[in-house]
Amino acid sequence: MNLAIKDVRYHGLKFYSSTIGVSLLIMVVVAIGGIIRGVILDSATIIDKTGANLWVVQKRTLGPFVEISRLPEYIYHSIAAMPGVAQASPIVTAWEHVAVMPHPTRLMKFMYMNTLLNTATMVKPGWMAIPKVQRFVVIGYEPGRIGGPPVIVAGRGIEASHYEIVADVKTGFHVGQHLRLGNFDYTVVGLTKNVVAFTADPVIYTTLLDAQNIIFQLDPDLFRSVRSHVEQDFFGLSATRPRLARPLAAKAVKLAGNTRFINAIAVKVQPGVSARAVAKRIRRWQHLQVYTAAQAVNMQLMGSNRLILFQLALFRDILVLIAGLVIGLIIYNFTLDKLHEIAMLKLLGAPGAVVYRMILQEALFMGIVGTLVGSALELLIEPYFPRRVVATPGDIAQMLVAMTLVAILASVLAVRKAMRVDPRSVLGVG
Repeated sequence: MNLAIKDVRYHGLKFYSSTIGVSLLIMVVVAIGGIIRGVILDSATIIDKTGANLWVVQKRTLGPFVEISRLPEYIYHSIAAMPGVAQASPIVTAWEHVAVMPHPTRLMKFMYMNTLLNTATMVKPGWMAIPKVQRFVVIGYEPGRIGGPPVIVAGRGIEASHYEIVADVKTGFHVGQHLRLGNFDYTVVGLTKNVVAFTADPVIYTTLLDAQNIIFQLDPDLFRSVRSHVEQDFFGLSATRPRLARPLAAKAVKLAGNTRFINAIAVKVQPGVSARAVAKRIRRWQHLQVYTAAQAVNMQLMGSNRLILFQLALFRDILVLIAGLVIGLIIYNFTLDKLHEIAMLKLLGAPGAVVYRMILQEALFMGIVGTLVGSALELLIEPYFPRRVVATPGDIAQMLVAMTLVAILASVLAVRKAMRVDPRSVLGVG
């Protein structure tokens, strides 16, 4: 009979409780890997789902998702007419909110209470109050062009020219719900899924004109103030040029309330045409900033999310190292507990390889079973995380390989200890 199996059965409670501890540690490691993958996917979602090859923004800006970019709406017609461009779609985007209580999961509520307790001495009263508004990203697009919702999981897409929106399911909105955005009421006509910004805020889609009204249109009270201020500038002209003052003032007020702006132009190039060549042409003739889709993702991934990725990856490596140390110490202690039995085996003529194999098999068992159980636990709790967590079979396979190597290395100390056991110690000699 295999000595490792026999030994595990003999020390069952101790061995299995240790394996469960290792499993929980590896569950955290796999979860951190899933959080890293989730951050990466969130940073690329909008860019990937849009399907654009190039993103055109205001010159010397990183827009539209990490820095403010503002362009006149008409300019996208010039881009659409350029050689090599299959489609140019104007995009308007900005963060918005509504005063609707979010619906946190139980895990999120637990995480909030835990954070509240852990930061009690770090923040002032009121700083950590649970949010009472639903934040999201508004994306306005021209129907029939790229930039709209990639998939509809409930309801329908936008069909009317005004006052309809499609929201991601993470907003908590439902089909038929009415929302007040800007100065108008909108109806949720459809739901999409897994479309979030790099901040993990869910996305809502609406038509370009509606998005311009939501984002750029001034509040009526503020607009009255602006109009009064603009008209004052023409009071002096009314005394000398009374026939010009009124129309010029009206024109100035109209320009002050103009909302026909966009934040970016999503460009799809024709098949077989180099995106870099088209980008170079746009920069030269339109004097605008152009980013490839990969560059646009990189700005989000290595911008605000850069430090959190670095920290999570480092923390994950440290935990893998700790898991290795834990396995090593457990196996070493197991070996110390049975030094007498090892000496007896050697005295009876058992080959040293049999003993060493037993130690190595126990370490591998703990590492492999710990990884499989920890990964299974992580997959069970994954849907309850407030932010996207994605652990793929490939990630789990990588962790399995890593923990196998760690377990082999962790058993070295115990094997060395077993090698130094003198068989004569059973007889009280040496």
